[in-house]
Amino acid sequence: MDFTVILDNAPILLRGFGYTLLVAFSTIALSLVFAVPLAVIRESKWPRAAAIVAAYSWIARATPALTVLFFTYYGLPVLGIYLEPLTSAIIGLTLVSTGYNLEFVRAGLRAVPVGQIDAAKSLGLSPYHTLRQVILPQAMVVAVPPLVSNMTLMVKGSTLASLVAVSELTGEAVALIASTYKSLEILLTVALAYLAINTLLAVAQSRIEKRLARPTATA
Repeated sequence: MDFTVILDNAPILLRGFGYTLLVAFSTIALSLVFAVPLAVIRESKWPRAAAIVAAYSWIARATPALTVLFFTYYGLPVLGIYLEPLTSAIIGLTLVSTGYNLEFVRAGLRAVPVGQIDAAKSLGLSPYHTLRQVILPQAMVVAVPPLVSNMTLMVKGSTLASLVAVSELTGEAVALIASTYKSLEILLTVALAYLAINTLLAVAQSRIEKRLARPTATA
């Protein structure tokens, strides 16, 4: 194996790696921001709003991510909405990821004992403070493992962005393979890059779980 091809084309691969990080972590951040309030609405006593969120969650989870990406990149221009490739990729992946994440957060919300909520009410806490100080901290203990698992899927799913003209790592790697014929060296390097990102996410998951895992009284 000749890894000089990696050194010679390091700027190209690093640029692709940067786009991969941008797509993946923008998707992760946005999907988490949207997932929490949507999960709360899904569990609320507003039947119409809950039904809309439930329908969105089902569509997002049942539709292939690539189909959603093609819709945001190729379909929206038909409706007069034109997006840059990077923007369309982030929006498409966020739509898909949020559908999963809101269900993970919802499962965490449902895992909080009713007694905890009743105790908060008896102490005179408002619904907002009950949600923020009592429910969400306990819900996230349950939600963190599947959320991080979905994050790793989004890192790997960022490879789809190359199909809508985003020059992320895998797309750049494929182009280099076509011009250098050094497939093994390039693919090994790319695999190690994704492995490094997901290893860091696994370490972050462990630390977050330890921080959240505090003894709570049950009722």
